[in-house]
Amino acid sequence: MIKRKKQFGFHKPAVGAFPRETPLETHIIGVLSMARSGTGFVAADDGGEDIIIPQESVGQALPGDRVSVSKLPPRRSDGRRMGRIEKVLERGQTDIVCTLRRTGQYLAAVPMIPNYQHTFNIADPKGAKEGDRVIVRFTAWDNPLLNPDAEVAGVIGPADNPSLDTEAIIRMYGLPGDFPPAALREAQTVSAKLAHHDRREDLRGKLIVTIDPATAKDFDDALSLEHDAEGRRVLGVHIADVSHFVRTGSELDAEARKRGTSVYLVDKVIPMLPEQLSNGVCSLVPGEDRLAFSAFLTFNAAGVVIERRLTRSVIRSKLRLSYEQAQEIIDGAPAAAQLGTAEARELVLALNTLSQQLRANRFKRFALDISSPEMQVDLDADGMMIGVHPAVHSVSHELVEEAMVAANEAVAAELSGRHIPYISRFHDAPDPEKIADLAAAVATLGLEPGDLMHTGNLARLLKAVHGTPLQYYVGMLVLRSMKRAEYTVEHEGHFGLAKRFYSHFTSPIRRYPDLVLHRQLAAMLAGDAAAQPGRGELAAIAKTSTDAEFRAEQASRDLIEMKKYRFLAQQIADGKPLEYDAVVVKVMDFGVFVEIPEVQIGGLIHVSALSEKYVRYDNFQERLVAPGLSVGSGDTLRVLVSGVNFDERKVDFSVVGIQGGERPRRDLSSQAVRRRERRERRSGDSATGRPSAKAPAHSRGASASKSAGHSRGAEAGSARSHGRKHETQGARPEAHGRKHETQGAKSEAHGRKHETQGRKPEAAERKPETHGRKSETRAPRGDGFGAAGQRKSAGNGYFAKGGGKQKSSGRAR
Repeated sequence: MIKRKKQFGFHKPAVGAFPRETPLETHIIGVLSMARSGTGFVAADDGGEDIIIPQESVGQALPGDRVSVSKLPPRRSDGRRMGRIEKVLERGQTDIVCTLRRTGQYLAAVPMIPNYQHTFNIADPKGAKEGDRVIVRFTAWDNPLLNPDAEVAGVIGPADNPSLDTEAIIRMYGLPGDFPPAALREAQTVSAKLAHHDRREDLRGKLIVTIDPATAKDFDDALSLEHDAEGRRVLGVHIADVSHFVRTGSELDAEARKRGTSVYLVDKVIPMLPEQLSNGVCSLVPGEDRLAFSAFLTFNAAGVVIERRLTRSVIRSKLRLSYEQAQEIIDGAPAAAQLGTAEARELVLALNTLSQQLRANRFKRFALDISSPEMQVDLDADGMMIGVHPAVHSVSHELVEEAMVAANEAVAAELSGRHIPYISRFHDAPDPEKIADLAAAVATLGLEPGDLMHTGNLARLLKAVHGTPLQYYVGMLVLRSMKRAEYTVEHEGHFGLAKRFYSHFTSPIRRYPDLVLHRQLAAMLAGDAAAQPGRGELAAIAKTSTDAEFRAEQASRDLIEMKKYRFLAQQIADGKPLEYDAVVVKVMDFGVFVEIPEVQIGGLIHVSALSEKYVRYDNFQERLVAPGLSVGSGDTLRVLVSGVNFDERKVDFSVVGIQGGERPRRDLSSQAVRRRERRERRSGDSATGRPSAKAPAHSRGASASKSAGHSRGAEAGSARSHGRKHETQGARPEAHGRKHETQGAKSEAHGRKHETQGRKPEAAERKPETHGRKSETRAPRGDGFGAAGQRKSAGNGYFAKGGGKQKSSGRAR
């Protein structure tokens, strides 16, 4: 009997409508992860709900430890269960990358990643010096009132050397190094398998092209488009058949499964497979015979798939285009006349017409598109960040993305229809509580989106902020409200893409689940049911692949974050801080938190940096007010970086100019949007209002363009970068990561004195007070700062200068 899979549109029980638990359910065992705020999360081994561990209940557990947790009654108001760690069953990450700091007569190892809430006592530095980045190994934690003990297991080098950042991240996350000799020997012999293959459909006479980044060497997908006898369009998506060369049980397969995915760091790629495959026999280079899996999808005039066919094939690509060249063809640029044959150029135009139709169909079903420009960092030869630039994402990228999404959906639908268990790429609908948090957050920005549980309103919210200073931050808020996409055998559907069936089929060179899916398709086409992996085997692969993907994302994100903090700190050291446009995203009585879209990083502007005069927090309007000053969420400020705490990942900014002011709230209900669009069409404005003027981008000595890419009205999606292909994921939930929470009423003491007009304000005598019940809000991941807590009454104020007391600033991570 086939187990019915859960669809992403299922109904959830109302908050509080939970069954009574039996005594057997009062304890769970799982792995602990930590937010920077100190809140812990334990993912149950049995796949049950995650348990939230308050900071005071973490005890002597460290991130990655396998722990026993007792559940604490009752549930929180949002229905989530809290717990207390009773015992550490197994230590997780034994090697931790830290920086040696001196505290009095002793050396302490400060973890490089702020998720660790403790430093480690070091008795013997073993030749390492203060300021060195070292690998420490946990040894003991005898006294819970003191920090744990650790020993130095290796020295990476000075922490202020940016060229060592990548090595530190690789060691911190346990990323793989060189391939084992046995796997490399196997890779050197795979080319012989190219000429020895089973019977395949010969597609070498068809017009097939590849479209990839200009610097790419691994061409793992190709496209074709023809018409059948009835005039219907037949899209061909041809993916390199890696499964022919990487056989189950081989050394290459064992290493690929262990790695799970290729890791793309800002200055290094750690591949899942050796380059003899990715750049050799599995690369669909023009004019060479290559083995592929081909998916043929027949579309009607409305752009709906009415037939699909899968086959193993032999292809020969006729033309290799870069994204820029494909865009020239789409734009009709004069240089395009030199690219390939007229037939090939017509193929690109026809593919673009189909892809835009497929894209429009997805958004009609309220697929989510968070189109904030992806910013890429520029490094010098020493690994120091010297600037940022937006990743180009044009219509030619969308052409390839939509074809890949269509193929992934078709393969999943085929396997599901045949009742064959497979690894689904599952993205569940968000929890109502998270959507409520999102609605509250965007309301503080002056937006009134209506009921965000209706995906149409969610899509309209994203459209309303597109091209505005709020685009990046609102997109980040939406991502945090989403659940992580994962690999699973038990469920189907992709909420962000608005797909009932979805899998990963198109990148077997860099993702292990894709490789497994190719093997399943081969067994299906051969009618060999015995060759299909069992559900348990697939579930194990899904779990390890999800973990590997999460680890790769965390490593990539943390390395970029380190580069950004160095970049900002260097501006201060050089005495040449750059100016940035900042958007106020949170107002507290001690200051405002801002996001810098250009650098995609956040920080604090303390009240002392806002005005020299008395600053009052207006509780009713949620604004900081002073003579000649009124600052609230959504306002735009011109700022300079004024302080960087690298270890704690905190940034302070000072104000150059204020461009905000009182803003009317904007109703985003469907009727209001339609009325506004009609008015704007009559007045000649765009449907989303006039975008704000672009501010100049900055780098150290060089400017970076702020252009979001092509301007044909298409919304930006995920781009291929570092030579790899990123499939459009609608809301891009893969980029989300685990949602962090902070204890609402508590804000960490800032700890640094802020200088104003050459005078240092007095040190804070007490932390910001709170009243009422503590609320919990999720702290941003990675680059951003979150502020959480109850605000004081409107009468609270601050003097930036003079004899008035200045309250300590706080921030939650």
